[in-house]
Amino acid sequence: MAEYRFDELFDFFLEDFGEPYTVQEADEKVMKAYKEKLPEQLFTYWRGVGWCGFGEGRMWMVNPFEYEEILSQRLKGTQLENRKDLSVIARDAFGKLYVWAKGKGHLLDIDPNLNTIALYSDIDKRNLTKVEENRKMRIFWAAKSPKNIELYDEQRKPMFEKVFTKLGKLQSNEMYGWKHHIAISGERSVENMTKQNIFVFHDIANQLEKPDTSMGIEGLM
Repeated sequence: MAEYRFDELFDFFLEDFGEPYTVQEADEKVMKAYKEKLPEQLFTYWRGVGWCGFGEGRMWMVNPFEYEEILSQRLKGTQLENRKDLSVIARDAFGKLYVWAKGKGHLLDIDPNLNTIALYSDIDKRNLTKVEENRKMRIFWAAKSPKNIELYDEQRKPMFEKVFTKLGKLQSNEMYGWKHHIAISGERSVENMTKQNIFVFHDIANQLEKPDTSMGIEGLM
């Protein structure tokens, strides 16, 4: 693996999440295909660590090509349905997708366990230079911490550590998701969590109910 101490901001991320695991070498063809959609800073990270998990699977750097279909499905019927500038760049242990918009930054979160879509509408007003967008990418990773990517149970207690102890480490296509989805009266509890295929789980969540688009969104629907 190449050296992955890229910059001070990524070091902050590594301090919180530790070394990469389940590493898949990034494909140069994918980088070429996304050259006009994603900042060069992300490709620098890809070349160094590939597509991989961090922090026992809390956070993942992903191949956006693998997520194109589910992104399209999740945004169908919304105002963003026909946007061509959006790419999934990361996801967390609970299957939340982090979506980047070219020239703008981290624009959108899609959470399959809560079945929500959150748009950061002020970010959509940006028109970043390449230098600014590279900096925003560095900040995106540095700003992540185990505490701010948690999922909470009915008593507002964080779930990751208990779920990890119960179910073990995730693989690249796995997430922790409801055995019985809360959309159909499942409990919001560790006991109701199981390992799921992330692509299948997003598809199921999408079919169960229309996602809640009220979180930080202005006029999405």
